[in-house]
Amino acid sequence: MTNIVLEVENLTKRFGNNTAIRDVSFKIKTGEVVGFVGLNGAGKSTTINAILGFIRPTDGKIEIFDQPVTPENAFRGHQSIGFASGDMALFESLTGEQYLQFALHQYKVRDRSRLNELIEIFKPDLAKKIGELSRGNRQKVALIAAFMASPKLVVLDEPSSGLDPLMQQRFLELIRAEQERGTTIFMSSHYLNEVVDVCTRIVLIRSGQIVRDFPAKELSINGGKAVKVVSRHKLPGLKGAEDVKLEKTANGTEVSFIYKGTPTALQAWLGSLPHLVDFSVNDNTVEMALEDLYEKESPDA
Repeated sequence: MTNIVLEVENLTKRFGNNTAIRDVSFKIKTGEVVGFVGLNGAGKSTTINAILGFIRPTDGKIEIFDQPVTPENAFRGHQSIGFASGDMALFESLTGEQYLQFALHQYKVRDRSRLNELIEIFKPDLAKKIGELSRGNRQKVALIAAFMASPKLVVLDEPSSGLDPLMQQRFLELIRAEQERGTTIFMSSHYLNEVVDVCTRIVLIRSGQIVRDFPAKELSINGGKAVKVVSRHKLPGLKGAEDVKLEKTANGTEVSFIYKGTPTALQAWLGSLPHLVDFSVNDNTVEMALEDLYEKESPDA
């Protein structure tokens, strides 16, 4: 057995005339925490559903633990895989406790110690029927079920959706602890800051195609500063300015760019500008950095 836990090769899925994903390929090694990032409709959930064997790909192949995945045999690998999604269908007529007992039986786990640890972390309401629970409490139950059997691989699709800020933080702490245990995690998320916080890699998907696969730290370390300047005169160049955009306004010329130089050089440059009307300097957020990536990368790149 290799150290490759999950391998996706040239995965394509078409629904009629619509191609949801095309030639999607990536590998995930043991112990990696990989963030799967893209806009709504980019193909994240389609890829995850194929990985779990919920849908049949049109073309391509998937292997988990060196075994091919198909809708017919996917259930065999599910004994070693945890899964939770932001809109996961649960048995609404069962209480939270009954559902978790059912999941323990499915995983063939008799020891409740890990389950009790997770209950203490998330503190869900287990007495009510799932159909009566808030979205946040339903998500807590789904996350507990995903991790309680100590799976080797956990696949998460928008896992913290519906959680309040405190529970989101506890979720991130759980991911860090699982990484230390050697668990391999593949997760999509709308919360880009949480992806950067816990993931080792980011796989960026756009319009159904993988456009970049890179270390997560690149978004946080190379984010730089978002600078916007309005002047009535032409502005001199600035070393370290990237993605420069110019726009004519009623007050003059507005120049915006991402600055990745030293603060002192930026300060000196701003102080030298004649006829300065306005300026702003803000952190280049993860969202802004990702937007820059989307503008630079395209499926044809």
